[in-house]
Amino acid sequence: MSEMSVAARKGSAQLDVMQKAGWKIDENEKACYIDVDEDNDGTTEESKWCILPDLILEEIFTYLSPKERYYAGLVCRQWHRAFYLPTVWNNFVVDDRTLTRPKYNYYSGWQYCLDHMRTQNCLSRIGRHLRGIEFRPWHSFNNIFQFMTMLTWSMDKGKELNAEPQLVGMGRRIRSLVYHFPCNMSQPNDPEGIKLFGTGGQLLRGLKELLLRLTELHTLKLVDFVLERFEANHLLDEVVCSCCTKMRVLNLVNVTTMHCPIMHVGLFLNLQVLTISPQNIDDNVLSLLADTKLRHLYLLQNCYTPNHLTISACGVKAWRSLKKTNPLMRVHLRLENLVDGEVVLQPEAPVHSITYWAPQARVRADLLVCMIDHYKNTLAVYGHELLPRFSSPKPFHNRIDSLLVLMCRQCFNLDTLTIREKVSTATLLLIARTAKNLRHLNVRRFAVILRCDWPRHPEWSNEFHAWIRRNSRSYEAVEREISQILGYKWQLLSDREFKQLTLNAKSGA
Repeated sequence: MSEMSVAARKGSAQLDVMQKAGWKIDENEKACYIDVDEDNDGTTEESKWCILPDLILEEIFTYLSPKERYYAGLVCRQWHRAFYLPTVWNNFVVDDRTLTRPKYNYYSGWQYCLDHMRTQNCLSRIGRHLRGIEFRPWHSFNNIFQFMTMLTWSMDKGKELNAEPQLVGMGRRIRSLVYHFPCNMSQPNDPEGIKLFGTGGQLLRGLKELLLRLTELHTLKLVDFVLERFEANHLLDEVVCSCCTKMRVLNLVNVTTMHCPIMHVGLFLNLQVLTISPQNIDDNVLSLLADTKLRHLYLLQNCYTPNHLTISACGVKAWRSLKKTNPLMRVHLRLENLVDGEVVLQPEAPVHSITYWAPQARVRADLLVCMIDHYKNTLAVYGHELLPRFSSPKPFHNRIDSLLVLMCRQCFNLDTLTIREKVSTATLLLIARTAKNLRHLNVRRFAVILRCDWPRHPEWSNEFHAWIRRNSRSYEAVEREISQILGYKWQLLSDREFKQLTLNAKSGA
């Protein structure tokens, strides 16, 4: 009996140790066994994470990937219940590895293929809670196509008369769909640098079938599809049929690389925000947009957009007619490119902002003068984001100081100005005094020169000239004087703060 009792005690001790340990997946996706050590007195401190409110748990789970949410749901019953909260699945990101399993291919080796059983189980559990889907393929387009096909099939089955309970309401709450297509298929040893391949064929057909069934869609973003003209002309046929009065935000970037107006964008009567590339808009599109409720028109160019010299601007008469019919609409010109480039100017357009997300784009005097001439009555935001990848000249006659002061003098509605090239402290003081409606002035400290190199203007009084010379000698004096003019504590930005400002602006956009 004594040997049996000793064995029982050993077995009970081993069971206790097993219950205080567990498996963990490391960064290499390998399982490792970990133990939970007790305190010296044999007691453990209980955590309070299990009693978090649902609102906080939902917010935490939204930052996790589906795989991380699954492992978090194994922690306790409360977190397992939070795994199925509706808000957690507001946005579902589908990439090359989502719901896949490795499969050996005789020609290509190990490949990640969509696991249909896991996908069907996932859709039956969370499909009715989805509010947004984001497709981000990199190489495996077949997985994206199969996922869209399965979701379309599940939505059709959920609408049948005697549908299975887990399929009822499938995809009914989806309000947003985002699709970023990786059109650049160039290899590292490709001498041409960029080799574009567009969407099309079965993948485009599967997407259009899915869009036809999303009748509650409010936001649609299709980026870098690079279609042929005959495909682009019918891209939004299904979307117009399903939600022509419900669409609020539409993003069509580089639907084609050649001139091809997308007429369908003018058929969404309640559209509020439209982002489109300048090669996909013309006078006829503007005449259709004039009769909508559009408030913001973003003309976006990125690295796959054709050169600005090859794109024609819309006609002056079309812009004047649009301003007369829809006076509340604002136009935003934006360039996102890691190499040099320029925005396509639209004469007579009601341009509200001109922004650059291009580290190699310099401020060109001739274009800036044209911008001032065209948009002096409407321009409110101007700036270059990202740190420059070029050296700015130091001599006054080679810098952009006089151009910036001219902009502040002519564009009386200027509200936000972002400067990253070299300017002097005297220029900053003149900008603050000249721009009457300026509220946000973002300047890199590293690019500011302690100097008063402006020639005296005949209209300057002796007191004003002395004020500029006195306060341009130190950064602290400049910050103090500009703070008094703007009405809040203003400071020059370090490069880290300037980067953070760029990130915040891009995420907000």
